[in-house]
Amino acid sequence: MAEPAAASGADRGSVVNLRPQETLLDRVVESVRERGRGFDGEAPPVAILWPDPGEEWKGLVALARERLPELLILGDYDPDARTGPAIWLRFVVDRAARGADDADGEGGNDSDGQQPDLAFDRPPILYLPGVGRQDLRAGEDCPDTSKPLVELQHRGAVWRHPNGKDWTAAGFLGSSRGARLRLAEDRGTAEALRQALPELALLPLARLRDRLLQADDFHRLLVADLPRNLLRWLGDPDGARLRLGERWDAFAGQCRELDFDPGESGAEIAAGQHLAGGEPAWNPVWERYCEAPEAFPGVALLLGRCRPPARRGGLFDGAAGERWPQENDRLEEALRRELTALPEIPEREAGDRVARLEAEHGARRGWVWAKLGHSRLAQALEPLARLALAAKSPLGGNDPDEIAEEYLKRGWRADAAAWEAIAAVGGNEADEQVVSAVVRHLLEPWLRESAVVFQEAVRRRRLPPVGMRAGSDRQPVVEPGDDGCVFFVDGLRYDLGRRLADRLENRGLRVALGRRWAALPTVTATAKPAVTMVADEIEGLALDETFAPRFCGVGGKATAKTLRAAMEERSVQILGGAVFDGPAGADAWGWLETGEIDKAGHREQARLARRLPAELDHLAERIAGLLDAGWRRVRVVTDHGWLLLPGGLPRADLPKHLTETRWARCAVLASKRDPGVPRYQWSWNDLDWFASAPGISCFNKSDAYAHGGVSIQECLTPYLVVEREAGATGAAAIESITWRRFRCLLVISGRGKEWRAELRLGGPSGEPVSAAKPVDADGSVSLVLSDDEHEDAALTAVVLDSGDRVVVAAETRVGEQS
Repeated sequence: MAEPAAASGADRGSVVNLRPQETLLDRVVESVRERGRGFDGEAPPVAILWPDPGEEWKGLVALARERLPELLILGDYDPDARTGPAIWLRFVVDRAARGADDADGEGGNDSDGQQPDLAFDRPPILYLPGVGRQDLRAGEDCPDTSKPLVELQHRGAVWRHPNGKDWTAAGFLGSSRGARLRLAEDRGTAEALRQALPELALLPLARLRDRLLQADDFHRLLVADLPRNLLRWLGDPDGARLRLGERWDAFAGQCRELDFDPGESGAEIAAGQHLAGGEPAWNPVWERYCEAPEAFPGVALLLGRCRPPARRGGLFDGAAGERWPQENDRLEEALRRELTALPEIPEREAGDRVARLEAEHGARRGWVWAKLGHSRLAQALEPLARLALAAKSPLGGNDPDEIAEEYLKRGWRADAAAWEAIAAVGGNEADEQVVSAVVRHLLEPWLRESAVVFQEAVRRRRLPPVGMRAGSDRQPVVEPGDDGCVFFVDGLRYDLGRRLADRLENRGLRVALGRRWAALPTVTATAKPAVTMVADEIEGLALDETFAPRFCGVGGKATAKTLRAAMEERSVQILGGAVFDGPAGADAWGWLETGEIDKAGHREQARLARRLPAELDHLAERIAGLLDAGWRRVRVVTDHGWLLLPGGLPRADLPKHLTETRWARCAVLASKRDPGVPRYQWSWNDLDWFASAPGISCFNKSDAYAHGGVSIQECLTPYLVVEREAGATGAAAIESITWRRFRCLLVISGRGKEWRAELRLGGPSGEPVSAAKPVDADGSVSLVLSDDEHEDAALTAVVLDSGDRVVVAAETRVGEQS
């Protein structure tokens, strides 16, 4: 195993999509979706309920529709608008839950128009205007119009305040778990906030922090904002006039200063010509539109109805072409034709063509139409250009380590760019087909030639053996170190490890990125035991159809269940499920398995590319959570990588009668007869050999996603060590818990800045049953139960950091001393 080195940021500028300044809308969307995350190993909730008894969130929900394709709204029946009565919402949720379990991942979408096109990788969100959580908890006493939703609060999750009440706009803005703003607490401020919420939703939160927000601040958002009012009028002239009411005359007067009268027939067309024409007086309006185009959906439609000026030499005369959606559409269609024809020309010429197209179209990624999803192919060009550059020449080297160094320098960029190009089109089927064909044309020769070079090198010098009987060249057993946790992610390929390191560093964490060789063949049964903390208890007695080694002595196979049991015998703390993630004591060792990469790859094939960005975000969140829970360091390991080629990997012939078992890229032979394909030694026992598909081919069907063979992508795996930066908060512990009637006294060691403590019902993620109070300088804090009904309940004392993450927790009951 190579020693981890600090992850390089040289490539990060072209890879990481830095978020714009976070808005209230961003924060609400993130907060609601967070409720859809289940514990590892558990199914996610079937739906997220968003109660809003006072209908405070209606204005923001209208903006959230585009951001939340899984959003459904309680209201009149209109499937196209994703609204309907409670019985229809229940019907859609139940069908979506069943569809999410379909083998092909596409179930649940009906052809009868009764169900909208939901994204099944997320639970549906049900916005319930006029309905509160207490209404649903009333059960049989719930209003008839809401009764079909009562049962969903048990199978689903409710977006609510930590105190159990429904989120109000003022409560969310002022909460540390919401927008973290400072609001005046008078009734006038709350009412002004309600009226200004749609405007406030699109402002960067950073502008609003560090001052007390009062009614006047929100009133100013509603008046004297000509760009906003003008954009609203452009998209919906009649509706905007009604909303302006008595302010219409003032608005019309401001418009006349811009050389048009909004009261005249067809005035919006004239105004659209002004806006897109690049006139200096209209620049503030255009800049406002570019900040949040999704807030003014009618503007793009209006500009599409306007007539652009004549073009000269392909450019608009006297106008900035980027302001015309027609120009962007024309260029996007021209790019589509070029990319569609690309697979018909030689690979090297195709790579040069991609570079030229990137020079021509790359600027469009900065146009407003890209924000609205109208430039998907231009978005995909950037990773396609990286792929074309990285795939110009295959990897080279005389032994595996030399090839690995070459891959670390440049090769991984080709693999990363391939799936990033597919992901860039956002799941649009037509564009995905075009981009996937280009990816295949550029990637396949490079994958094939690099695999052949690597296979020749491995035949000259085998990869390090594993197991208790292996020689001195064996890779070291994975150990987490004191207060360390090993985090196993199935199928975390090396390029994904690089992208995960980027995300972790962006969170302010320190990451060392190294590498390990996977055990051969690169299937989970063989490779996973080699990266556990009990690898030195395992040996390969005989290769059978399962590819699994066995534990020494007892002879049981090394399966997921027996590996966990063996680690528990060594006092390793097995995490996951509903178990709290923090270390159980000093010098604890932890083991956690999670991640959907390999499972999703087998199920979704090339569509795996769509899921990878979200999966990497989830892994980064999980790792940060482990450090928040008190682990000193997290070591991320994996079992194997994989090959991904849109359109399917080529096939290799291996007659079935020659094999005991035949998987995608490896097989156990039935005899010593020459199978006509390469053979390699089993990593657990060098007396046993297995057959491997040559190059990048498969033995059975032409999967787009496969592993089990011998290629650099399958064999070279990342090894990450993640820690907090020096000086960051260390591990904490609850030293003692003392009860005095309904008052709980905690003493906490390792105190960090702005720590708070509270009592929660059940486990660490349960409902708070006490007010959260800051931990004193001496590490003590006194908590009082809010209700004596919890006198006999199982409780958990939790300590929270400034980001409301659980630092440490301990179970307790009223009267118990510890």
